[in-house]
Amino acid sequence: MPTIDEVWRQIHALPHRYIFYTRKEIRYLPKILAENEKILALTSGYLRGSTWLCVCTSQRLLLLNRGMFFGLRQVQMNLDRIQSIDSSFTIFFGTLRFWDGASSISISMVLKSTIHPFVRTVQEAMDRYKRQMVHDLATSAQSAHRTATQTGSIAQKPDFVAELERLGKLRAEGHLSTAEFEQAKAKLLKP
Repeated sequence: MPTIDEVWRQIHALPHRYIFYTRKEIRYLPKILAENEKILALTSGYLRGSTWLCVCTSQRLLLLNRGMFFGLRQVQMNLDRIQSIDSSFTIFFGTLRFWDGASSISISMVLKSTIHPFVRTVQEAMDRYKRQMVHDLATSAQSAHRTATQTGSIAQKPDFVAELERLGKLRAEGHLSTAEFEQAKAKLLKP
């Protein structure tokens, strides 16, 4: 777990941040962040009549609201589960909406100057996370293929057709470019 000082160092290093009435949520971050999880973007706004902290990390999107004296409300979405991010704004404030495929969450009264950087950072983090997942999948399949080839065991061979179909689905949904798909497919099929 990172310390509160490490959390504050990461927050102060962010070029765009808005932490209106969310210091108690920031103090809670060390309890829920993993050791290798980095804060990439941070802003705050209103949800259900309360101030919420919105944090994009290297692994997930966190929405936090600590009660005045006790209690915690927390929403988290892994970066691979976020389907889209919508934003809108007026002169000074705006709204962020996060879709996970089944539902959406809207945070209003977000400072306008933090909206575009927050959305861009979340999109870049989603892209990196999904690319890493594909890379890990291809590496794992290649390793399993080598092991199966070396041992001659049919039971250890992965189902390459299913893996190829999954990669094709990722490409069709726009999570992989054609070049990334071809690269992952080549790794998967390489002996």
